Amino acid sequence: KHLETAIFDPFQHPMGALDTLDGLDTLDGLDGLDGCETVEKVGFPDAPVAVAPAPAVPPTVTPSVPNSFSGDSGDFDDLPCFEDLTPFEVEHFVQDLEEFRLEQVGDPRWLTQHERVEKLNWTAHNQAKEGLDEYVVDQFNTQEKLPTLIFDLILIEAWKERIWPLLKAKIAKFSSLRTYIPVYHEASVANLLEVCLYHRTSCEEAGDALIDLVDFCVRKLRYLVATPNDELVRQVASAKECTEWDNVRMLDEQFVESEFQICMCVISIIRFLTDHRVAVPLAVTTRMLETHDILLLLVPLMEKAPWVRRNRINGRIEKFEEHKWQVVEADDEGRLPKLHSQVWLSIYNLVMDPECRARYDLSSFRRENLLRLRRYINEVVVDQLPPLTNLHRALEELSISGQFTGTADIAPSPFVVELVAEARETILRTYEGQWQEVADKQLETVFTKETPDELKRLSSMISIPKEFFEEGPDPAENGAGEADANTTSAEAAAWEAVAALNLVRSTASFFSAARAQDAPIDEVIVLSAPSQPAPSFGGRLKLELHRSRQGQLGRSGRSGVAATAALLAKRAESTGEDFLLAIDAEGVPADKVQTIPYISQKGAARTAEQLRNLLLKPGRESLLEMYSDDIAEFSVPVGGSEEEVLEPRYLRWLLPKS
Repeated sequence: KHLETAIFDPFQHPMGALDTLDGLDTLDGLDGLDGCETVEKVGFPDAPVAVAPAPAVPPTVTPSVPNSFSGDSGDFDDLPCFEDLTPFEVEHFVQDLEEFRLEQVGDPRWLTQHERVEKLNWTAHNQAKEGLDEYVVDQFNTQEKLPTLIFDLILIEAWKERIWPLLKAKIAKFSSLRTYIPVYHEASVANLLEVCLYHRTSCEEAGDALIDLVDFCVRKLRYLVATPNDELVRQVASAKECTEWDNVRMLDEQFVESEFQICMCVISIIRFLTDHRVAVPLAVTTRMLETHDILLLLVPLMEKAPWVRRNRINGRIEKFEEHKWQVVEADDEGRLPKLHSQVWLSIYNLVMDPECRARYDLSSFRRENLLRLRRYINEVVVDQLPPLTNLHRALEELSISGQFTGTADIAPSPFVVELVAEARETILRTYEGQWQEVADKQLETVFTKETPDELKRLSSMISIPKEFFEEGPDPAENGAGEADANTTSAEAAAWEAVAALNLVRSTASFFSAARAQDAPIDEVIVLSAPSQPAPSFGGRLKLELHRSRQGQLGRSGRSGVAATAALLAKRAESTGEDFLLAIDAEGVPADKVQTIPYISQKGAARTAEQLRNLLLKPGRESLLEMYSDDIAEFSVPVGGSEEEVLEPRYLRWLLPKS
């Protein structure tokens, strides 16, 4: 959060304006720290040389080093790739699945089960995708573990609903993975259930536990219908918008993104339950049609279509498929999104099933709700979903007769027996009035400051699918085409030249070191240039530093978690000799983070503790306060006779475009 009181204005500072910050010799050499004659060059390499740009054609610069700001540099090199589990591993993992208590969420045993669920989920999906023997699903059915998996889903939902709001403000400064894994676990379990319930045998084996699952799905569908589409998935217009979030806001955004992914899985689960309705207990049908009247949710959901959006940056239409947003090409605008088809098929299964018709008491409101579907059934839709022809005919008959035709009445029973959602009811009754007590206990025993070993453990839980490395950048995310490649590389090269300046690296070093003891492990120092007139030759370019975190730098979804995991794996071994630096500017990837060694004003290698000790010397209280703020401003010389200057040719790529 940008606080006015945190902004250091070098032009108003009483210690001597820019010279105090840009050339403070008194910070160095007091304790013999800078006694070496030769300072080895560390950190960013020299900026690549570019030909001076012509007026209308931007220079094309190819950075000669892998760790440049122009693109990815192996963020995920330290992470393991997903590999299919062997049948023996699957049998062991499924057999060891257990039901936890609410206060155990996030502890080492729970994290182990989460890691196994992730691997089982990946293996099950890969087997279904490649047409292989689906022994993951078979093991869940053989060992009757689907009720356990459903209980795990209900448990983590209750934890997120009742415990998470009490914890998030107090654990927001912990590593992103520590806070994200419990939130993301619900999506992993729902995704695994999605692939299992595709099979009729899994629906049969789940038995009465499906009552809890149906209630869970209905709660998510209500959230989808009741929440405006622009709040279901919040689009970020720029990386700077992300960096302005505080730690709690960052967690809230991750929470919302995870909820949307879960809701998309729920749509498929409902479709599979309606596909295999005859194989599930009768109470499940009653729960869907009578208790919850799920048709009153599916019809408005199809009209709302939250799986389609318009990109705020490039204005293109996108659809949510394969767990990510994809651009809809002009040739595919008439093609139904997969999730849209899932909703249509769910409605078809319920309306066209004779037993469902007989059990569905058609009031005038219910009838009008179904008749709203007629306007959406046209030739384009029917060509892609031929069964909808029969649905359209049934709706026309309904509009004329007012009732479903060809259905036999079901004799009423004198017995009224209704199964309850056992898992959720048990959890809520057990912990009623104890939510704060559970939260306090978790703060003491589970959500504590991580040790380096724990950070390595957390980062090792994130594995990356192999195809993730093979796919190029997502056009839906960056919106840039080939025509922008030259401009992007020129801007990246210009910022590399800025970051290579000793003045910039030393200022950022002191800024990071001032609060290194209390900073979260994934803190990133962000360098940017505020709006300003272009400085003349011999003038100075104003720059700004502020603190952010890896999760706030624009990358979201699975890739964002993977980037954080890779960073934590490296930072866990850090000994306070380096910090993280990112650039907030057009043409530079917002999530591109570089590891920079701490250096003194004269360029000598230092540690964070050594730099902070210099700031703690008597008489430097104002400097310590300045470097400890959330934002600091300074400037670098442009051209002129000083020993180290920024070349004026870079200015056109550094200043924000009005």
